[in-house]
Amino acid sequence: MRLNLIKYLIFLFFVLFFTACSSKFSEPIEPFLRLEFEQNATILPKIKGEFNTDTDKFLKKYFAVWNLEKPNMKELKKLKNNAFFGLKYANNPKARFNANGTNYDEAFLNSIKFNANESEFGKIWLPAITTNNALLRNLPTNAPIYGNPKKAGEGYPFDYASVSALGVAYPLLVSHFSKDGEWAFVQNDTVWGWIQSSNLKILDENLAEIYKNSNFLTILKDNAQIYDENNATIFLARSGTILPYESQNNAKFSGKFLSKTGYKKYFVNSNDASKFPAKLNNENLQILTNSLISQSYGWGGTSFLRDCSLMTKDFLANFGIWLPRNSKAQSNAGLKYELSEFSNAKKLEFIKTQGIAYRTILYLSGHIMLYVGEINGEVAVLHSVWGLRTIDDGRALIGKTALTTLEIGKNRPDIAKDRLLLSRISAMTILGE
Repeated sequence: MRLNLIKYLIFLFFVLFFTACSSKFSEPIEPFLRLEFEQNATILPKIKGEFNTDTDKFLKKYFAVWNLEKPNMKELKKLKNNAFFGLKYANNPKARFNANGTNYDEAFLNSIKFNANESEFGKIWLPAITTNNALLRNLPTNAPIYGNPKKAGEGYPFDYASVSALGVAYPLLVSHFSKDGEWAFVQNDTVWGWIQSSNLKILDENLAEIYKNSNFLTILKDNAQIYDENNATIFLARSGTILPYESQNNAKFSGKFLSKTGYKKYFVNSNDASKFPAKLNNENLQILTNSLISQSYGWGGTSFLRDCSLMTKDFLANFGIWLPRNSKAQSNAGLKYELSEFSNAKKLEFIKTQGIAYRTILYLSGHIMLYVGEINGEVAVLHSVWGLRTIDDGRALIGKTALTTLEIGKNRPDIAKDRLLLSRISAMTILGE
C-alpha cells in the first residue's frame, strides 16, 4: 500500500511538472516583436561634430549613367548577361506564385520573357529621367512574382519582380523598349530594371549636361507636397529625391523639374526640404526620421515602400552620402570592419567605441541597419525590417522601419540566441571615410 502511494505521488509530481511546463510554452506568442523604444525621433542621440560631404563625388555617382559610352558588340553581349538577371524569376519553378497563391501558367511567363525584347538590348542608349515616382521591376510587368506564400518569408511583400522605388527626377540610361512599348529597360545609378515608359522622359545629351550642373535641393520629409502656383499638388516627393531649384525664401523653395512635356515650375515648403546636401544635424535628422519611422516594410520598393537597403540609401542620400542598392554592396561602401569572429559582447563594445552615429551601417547576411548611437545605454539602430526567424522557421514580425536594439526578441522563447540581430552581425562600415 505504501509503495503504491509513493508511486502515485511520483506520478502526480511528473504530471504536474510537465503540465506546468506545457502551459508555460503553449501560451500564445505574439506575432509582433515588442519594440524597446518609443518610436519617435525625439529620442535620437544628438549628433556630435560636423560632417563635410564630398558633394561632387556623390553627384558623379548619381549621374554616372548619363556618362556611359555605348559598349561595342562584344561588350554588350557580356553586359546583357548581367543586365537581364531579373528574367530568372520567370524561370524559377519555386518562385512563380501570383497574388492569389496559385502558380502562373507557363504561357503567361513566356509572354513576359518574349515582351522583354532581349535582341534590342543597347539599341537606344540615351539619358532619361523619371517624371513620376516609379517602380523599377525585374520583369516588364506589374504582376507580382512570389515564392510559396505558405512559407514564412514568402508571399506578400516579397515580390521577386520588384527591384526598387524611384523618386521623381531620378537619372536613368535607356537601353531599349519592350515589344509592346509599355516598358523601358533602364539602368539607374546602381542596377538594371524595367520602368513603365509613361514614367520617363528621354533627354538629349545637351539637356542632360545642363541639368546635372543645376543647383539642387533634397527632400527630407517623405511624401512632401510638391505644388504649383495655385497650391495644387503636382506630386508627393519621396525622401532622398534630388530636384533642381532656382530660389528660396523662409517659407519655400521654387524651381523647375522635367515633366513629360518639358520643364514645369514647382514649390516645396522649406520645412520639408534643404539645399543639397542637407547638413547632418539634429533638426534635419528629426524631420527625416519622423517621416520614415513606422513606415511599413516593402521588399524591393513594393507599394513604393522601403526594404532595409532602400531605407539606408534614401536616408543617407539627403546628406550627400551615396550608397549602392543592396545590403552586401552597401557594407563595402566605406571603411569596413569584419566582426564575424567577435563575441556578442565584443561586438557591442566595438560598435560603441568605434562607430560614428548616423554614418555607420551594420551588416548581416541579407540585412543592413543604420547605427544611431546609444539610447538608454544600449546600441540603437534604425532599420526597415520584416522580422526575426523563430525556432519553428516562422517569423516574429516587426514589418516596418523602427528604432530597436540589436537584441530585440532576446527574451522570447521562440527565438534562438543565434538568430538575434547582434549574433548575426558580420561587419561594420563607416561611411564617408
